[in-house]
Amino acid sequence: MANIQINQLKNARIYIDGNDFIAKAEEIDLPSVKAKTSDVKGLGLMGDAELPTGYEKMEAKIKFNGVYPQLMAIVGDIQNAHTVIARASLDVWEANKLVEQKAVKAEMRGFFKETPSGKLKGRESAEQDTTMSVHYYRLTVDDSDIIEFDVFNNILKIDGVDQLETYRNNIGG
Repeated sequence: MANIQINQLKNARIYIDGNDFIAKAEEIDLPSVKAKTSDVKGLGLMGDAELPTGYEKMEAKIKFNGVYPQLMAIVGDIQNAHTVIARASLDVWEANKLVEQKAVKAEMRGFFKETPSGKLKGRESAEQDTTMSVHYYRLTVDDSDIIEFDVFNNILKIDGVDQLETYRNNIGG
């Protein structure tokens, strides 16, 4: 019987432009790379199909557990791209024991789309949610690239394989 492997990612630490936001962020939604498609219809085809035509825009969302002036100054600057890095540790379990821990790093570059002022509730933390329009995203596990997508340079690498190399060559660079 094969060993069952379970991976658990339980926590992370957030950095924005090199500033450490430990214990200030509650959660982060990492970007999704989602294909844009168009319908294919034609005489002689008994059904419709979709084919990829590019990629949707990427977004990341971060929820903070309070109002932080340093954060508001960063996300309020829409004239400059910002870098968000989330670092985590991935626990690898086999059967009943922890067999390995791997470093996980998600790096995003882009522009914050809003400057949140927070939610005020009686006897609860004032939460701030912000959304980032992402134009560069790289996810690594133990220094191995899982995904790297650079929108402005037409680079999409999945598991280290450049998916857009031929496309870049075809359009002249």
